[in-house]
Amino acid sequence: MIEKTGPSRVIFNVINYAFMIFVMVICVAPIWHVLMSSFSNPRMLMATGGLVWWPVGDVTLGGYELVFKNQSVFTGYLNTLIYVVSTTVLGTSLTVIAGFVLSRRTKLRKPMTLLVLFTMMFNGGLIPTFMVILNLGMVNTRWAIIIPGVINAFFIIIMKSAFEQLSSSYEESAKLDGAGPLTIMVRILVPLIKPTIAVVVMFIIVMQWNSWFPASIYLQRSRELWPLQLYLREVLVQNDTARILSGTDANKAADLMSNLVKYCTTIVATLPILLVYPFAQKYFVTGITLGGVKG
Repeated sequence: MIEKTGPSRVIFNVINYAFMIFVMVICVAPIWHVLMSSFSNPRMLMATGGLVWWPVGDVTLGGYELVFKNQSVFTGYLNTLIYVVSTTVLGTSLTVIAGFVLSRRTKLRKPMTLLVLFTMMFNGGLIPTFMVILNLGMVNTRWAIIIPGVINAFFIIIMKSAFEQLSSSYEESAKLDGAGPLTIMVRILVPLIKPTIAVVVMFIIVMQWNSWFPASIYLQRSRELWPLQLYLREVLVQNDTARILSGTDANKAADLMSNLVKYCTTIVATLPILLVYPFAQKYFVTGITLGGVKG
């Protein structure tokens, strides 16, 4: 099929490309501004207004040196990796199992699905949830971050839909060969929905990496368990750069280096997830539009 390249098509393409470039600039500009500011001269940076497109003054790595001298950054990175890996492994495993169970034709299929959907629309609220975590003895422990973030009803529905879109001939053939439900799920069906699993894994990683609010509630007395994003919030929102600048003359350097430290801390905290996300982007379309082979 040959596409006609008339005037209307040319105008549409020009407008479409212009609009997409405009959206791209809006998305990239804040990240670029923070990145360029992190390499700028701190004294000149304080006197500069608006977006920074290129490093202001002499290029410097002084802000990064101050950030990496602070032990809290490495502690936050380690804690974040623990939370991300634990939540991803447990969450993906339980989500696959739950999606498989809900996709089977059983008498409890509809009640269980309605129960999962109910949790997407209603929840107990912050205070009842905190009381549950407190009574379970998980406050000021890693479990307070890992356990509540393991299951997500939306991901279960996605996984359920992926299993349902597979042809029933796969399961019927496996049953003829004597395979049980666990074998069918692990060895037959799960390899067919790898794109969907990749989507769920990426969603869990991004959500857990950016999460800071649960830690601020449940880990108030355990600073050594804070994730990296909570340290970042402390620097950005509470304007607490004295901890980062400890070891230098904090009283004299805080005013000069505070902005630079904020930019550098933001880059250090967000760069890993920014580098990983584009490589997983290709799985999103195939993961959501997954279909089965007609038998």
